[in-house]
Amino acid sequence: MPQFIIIARDFKDSEALNRRLAARPTHLQRMKVEKEKGNFIMGGAKLNEQGNMFGSMLIVDLPDKRLVEDWIAADPYITEKVWETVEITPFRIAEV
Repeated sequence: MPQFIIIARDFKDSEALNRRLAARPTHLQRMKVEKEKGNFIMGGAKLNEQGNMFGSMLIVDLPDKRLVEDWIAADPYITEKVWETVEITPFRIAEV
């Protein structure tokens, strides 16, 4: 079964970073719970040249893309309007 890579890009308005910082504790707590369930494999913030967060990358292990879409829709970064766009791509972790 493939995993999925999620590439999310933040809104670019003047309040986008403030919304991200406000939603971050709830988002990270959710990822902690999802990791314990085996749904969240790894991820983190994408950084620009100045080291500022402007998006995210996640690898998740869910049965199909529809479930990934539903899973993402419940994330605080969606509900609090941090992520403007989300790209979901099937992915297979190499067994090395």
